[in-house]
Amino acid sequence: MDTPMPHKNRLTLAILGAALAMMTLPACAADAGAGFASAPGYVEVDFDNLQWDDYYTAERFPSQGDSVFMPDADLIAPVRAVLLMENHEGTLPHARYRVTYDMHSDAELQDDGTSEIEITRINLGPAFREQALEGVPVENHAPPEAFGLGPHVSWRFQMAPIQGMTAHVVEAGRKELSDADVAGLDCLGMPCAQLESAERPAGNWVEQAPPAPSVDYRAVTAEGPDPAYVVDQMLAVMLGEDGAQPTGPAVPGREPRITMVVSVNVGGQDVMTTGLGRNSVVYDDAIGTVWVRSWQQGDTPGEISELQVARQR
Repeated sequence: MDTPMPHKNRLTLAILGAALAMMTLPACAADAGAGFASAPGYVEVDFDNLQWDDYYTAERFPSQGDSVFMPDADLIAPVRAVLLMENHEGTLPHARYRVTYDMHSDAELQDDGTSEIEITRINLGPAFREQALEGVPVENHAPPEAFGLGPHVSWRFQMAPIQGMTAHVVEAGRKELSDADVAGLDCLGMPCAQLESAERPAGNWVEQAPPAPSVDYRAVTAEGPDPAYVVDQMLAVMLGEDGAQPTGPAVPGREPRITMVVSVNVGGQDVMTTGLGRNSVVYDDAIGTVWVRSWQQGDTPGEISELQVARQR
């Protein structure tokens, strides 16, 4: 009788398999979109030598070890990118995430598509503290660390499907941002650095059933949904059954296809996470843009709705 393979050994084999995949990385994936993650100011982050034990934990991936594949092997690129970024940076109690996503493919290279993801996280803890302590005697002020300490950061990922991994990190870069850097950033109609979130566009919004996590990862805690899960939900609604489709070769300077904004506990006294997303490239003759709006208070069930905007003729 065969002895079942321990979960730890399965995970070790999966990590070794991922390492072999890196060694066979197609040149087309490495060349497509070259320079996106190494733009001026971005410092390379070497994921090839990451201490994966800090990332692949039972807390983050409850079902890890049940398969020879990595527990995040099937995650779409932006969701995996947010999880990786948060593992490196840690979480913040008051923050805004602006996530942009493009997927490119070059017919001449016959590649399977290369994803470009930019995640900009603004620490709104200081601004939230300033607002929360208005009129409160100085002796009763909570310390800054109670509201979250950490820099504003921007991450860029170039990812591609490599031997069983939907979103293998081809290249990644990190940049710290100053208050002046983030002051002019736009988050779908509102300044990213303000506590107020952008209002959803007017129109015929249709409530949708909140999608389940695309794989078994820690999606919700008592403090609320993980920003990666908010991104996961919005992408599921925006992209529908067709999933991610390439938009052709990368074009420098072109606006990203998908922009998502996730705001974590940035207003009021309630513990609330909201999301607003826009898909500006829709493969439908009648629909030009798809918007998605979500909100969730703590770990209670959230809501998500969709607005389809007719294509302009």
